[in-house]
Amino acid sequence: MAKLTTEKREKLPDSAYACPIDRKLPINDAAHVRNAMARFDQVMAEKCHPQEAKKRILAAAKKFGVDAKDFQDVKHFKKE
Repeated sequence: MAKLTTEKREKLPDSAYACPIDRKLPINDAAHVRNAMARFDQVMAEKCHPQEAKKRILAAAKKFGVDAKDFQDVKHFKKE
């Protein structure tokens, strides 16, 4: 996965995140989309709704040609 430095991460637009309000789960390229899918159920976000984040990840997966078949069943963020 391409290294996303703090500086680069801060420069990303909100639209490059699955959770734009919390700025969690960057989905700016195929590698980060795969990482967002793998870590989706580990996220603790205060303001981001899981279904909205999932929708954004699936759209990014389609855009970057990432197979999201196994991600379809994931429904929730991590429970506190």
